Amino acid sequence: MARIWRFMPSCRDAILVPDDPGSEAEAIEVKVDKVVDGDGFMAKAWNGLSRKWIAQIPFRFAFIDAPELDQPCGPQSRAFLNHLIGGQGLKIFLIGKESTGFLPLDTYKRVLCMGFLTDHLQPGEISYYRNGACSSGRVRRARPIIRNIELEMVVNGWAWVVESYAFEREDEYFAAQDDARRDRRGLWALTDPEPPRLFKRRQRRLRTSEARQLRLL
Repeated sequence: MARIWRFMPSCRDAILVPDDPGSEAEAIEVKVDKVVDGDGFMAKAWNGLSRKWIAQIPFRFAFIDAPELDQPCGPQSRAFLNHLIGGQGLKIFLIGKESTGFLPLDTYKRVLCMGFLTDHLQPGEISYYRNGACSSGRVRRARPIIRNIELEMVVNGWAWVVESYAFEREDEYFAAQDDARRDRRGLWALTDPEPPRLFKRRQRRLRTSEARQLRLL
């Protein structure tokens, strides 16, 4: 089996993706309680009207698809996302899909979103992805940075870009995926990584075939 690209528990070992989410008027503040897998998490969300935190809300990143936990690289993908956002506060933007009448929910009633993390860089060397290319540089003074979590999962090689529907920034996302594939980061170190949608389809067919065989016994 191919060696999987590994990381240490430090943000400097990940490729950062600085981003500008635009106006925060529609952003929702959440605090991550638990990372479920490589594209989903449980969090409490701040309700500005009631001035209270609403607990145990399931969220799913709208534009990425991480390996299932029983796939190769599934546990590593979850660990990497936990490394990025576990216990952190995020600004999220809800994403509605045409197939659900533009409600920001998937078929499992998880809230679809894009997520951004405000981090504080400390002086030192970093790797980052910007304008379609990875680079490295030195941070000379401490400063805040806003990071796009979806793009960091993609460019570090721990998630695919969703292909089932078009979105405004898809060219940018697919360019990040191509960059990760070229450098064989994360799951791209595998000889033939299988997208989760194909894995789940194959598993459904296998279960159907097994059920038919049992009925014939």
